[in-house]
Amino acid sequence: MNLRQYIATMFFATILCWLSWFFVISNVDPFATPISGFAFFYGSLFLSVMGTLSIMFFFFYKLFGDKNLPMFRYVEVSFRQSMFLSLFIILALFLQGQNYLNVITASLLLIIFVLIVSFNISVKYKST
Repeated sequence: MNLRQYIATMFFATILCWLSWFFVISNVDPFATPISGFAFFYGSLFLSVMGTLSIMFFFFYKLFGDKNLPMFRYVEVSFRQSMFLSLFIILALFLQGQNYLNVITASLLLIIFVLIVSFNISVKYKST
């Protein structure tokens, strides 16, 4: 798969994920749905945000990144960072929906994600 095919596939998949999220929003009653309705809501929102951020991060790195790196490194980094940021956003949204999000839990969540991303960066650079 070349870069153009990857971008087109990611763009198309992201549009489908946003459409599925809007479908869930319009057809699922949050007061009468079982846990599967919430799973579809958070799952489709996670994939939508991850695809959108991945495309945005890729173009940001392509414009402002190091010119000596191959394009698949930009894809790798942008996908990994969009996954972590999307997971952070969805977990914060889930905690807010359960009325568990306050300053302490948000700070703990942020510290945990900073540690995970830092560990991921340190292991990645030590192995290469």
